[in-house]
Amino acid sequence: MRDFVSKRVGQVKESAIRRFIDLASKSKDVVHFEHGEPDFPTPRHIVEAATEAMKGGFTHYGPTPGLPELRDAILEKLARENRIPLAGRESVLVVSGTQEAMFLTALAFLEPGDEALVLAPYYPAYFEETLIAGAKPVTVPLSAASSYRIEAQQLERFVTAKTKLLWLGSPVNPTGHIYSKKDLEEVAAVAERSDLLVFADEIYEKLVYDGVEPVSIGSLPGMHGRVITANGFSKSYAMTGWRIGYVAADSKLIDQMSKLHYYTVLCANTIAQKAALAALNAPQDCVRDMLQEYTKRRRLVLDALRKIDGISYTQPKGAFYVFPDISKFADSDEALAETLIRDFSVATVPGSGFGSVGSGHLRLSYSVSTTEIQEGLNRLRKGLEHYASIHLRK
Repeated sequence: MRDFVSKRVGQVKESAIRRFIDLASKSKDVVHFEHGEPDFPTPRHIVEAATEAMKGGFTHYGPTPGLPELRDAILEKLARENRIPLAGRESVLVVSGTQEAMFLTALAFLEPGDEALVLAPYYPAYFEETLIAGAKPVTVPLSAASSYRIEAQQLERFVTAKTKLLWLGSPVNPTGHIYSKKDLEEVAAVAERSDLLVFADEIYEKLVYDGVEPVSIGSLPGMHGRVITANGFSKSYAMTGWRIGYVAADSKLIDQMSKLHYYTVLCANTIAQKAALAALNAPQDCVRDMLQEYTKRRRLVLDALRKIDGISYTQPKGAFYVFPDISKFADSDEALAETLIRDFSVATVPGSGFGSVGSGHLRLSYSVSTTEIQEGLNRLRKGLEHYASIHLRK
């Protein structure tokens, strides 16, 4: 029998995040530092909006680009909070989460022979979606030693005549880093000089700390027409299972993505769209309350890691991740992560799953309770010491 798997799919790697979630699900009493989602329930008023929509018979197809009232609310939000100038609702497409946004972007604008820049450590989908489109992902390594700064001169070394797109997430999964306005201006300058499209993943924008105010690259002068801003409701409103998000860009770009969106899902879940509308239009107390709790958890995690000799990390400014360097304890982050689950019942994600630059690190998510954080970090410390005593013994 012939091999029916396409070369396109055959070259795509399984997500390390998903693999370690699956591994953790097979064990009992695990502390789940591997999950990249809030542990809070979706706020009641959002759930009630969806319930009322269903009770009212709102259970049919909607317009492919999304409900007009939701697109208008998104447009207003982007103008008010992100200062992104867009012409009208034709510049907004409601999608089934930012994961679909990445898929649509790759297929709509990349083709075989093109190259796409991926800032590393990176969210795995940026790399794999590029491969799915038949294009070549080009990793741009950023260093923890320089706090993941971006410099135009460094970035331009990776640009060729084939470079078409740059994937940019901020706050960053897995490091929690937020690119400064100066960093983004450097990226914008390279994008203009080299005529690049920029995919700006801003899904963690509301989860920021220490008074940091994230900047949207789509708000910078000269970037209209070359930035696709992707965002959603999963992280800020604890709506991961609702699968609802959006992209915003020049309407010419949105038109092309909308064609693919139709043949992918036809339209985003209309009930989830009603819930998203309630999320945007209601007071934002729920977002503030969750952020306050994440702030406490972040402090707890960082304080505990600081007490483990041999661990170093760059202090995260956003999201709910920390990306400690554990290379003094293990020569394989993947083998260590497997041991931590199997023998110490604490789940993490190996840093190598976020590109080779991430090797020697673990991604820890503090989207779990303070009790679990305390227990999990105690198990982590014991696991690190045990692993090092066996595998790094002289």
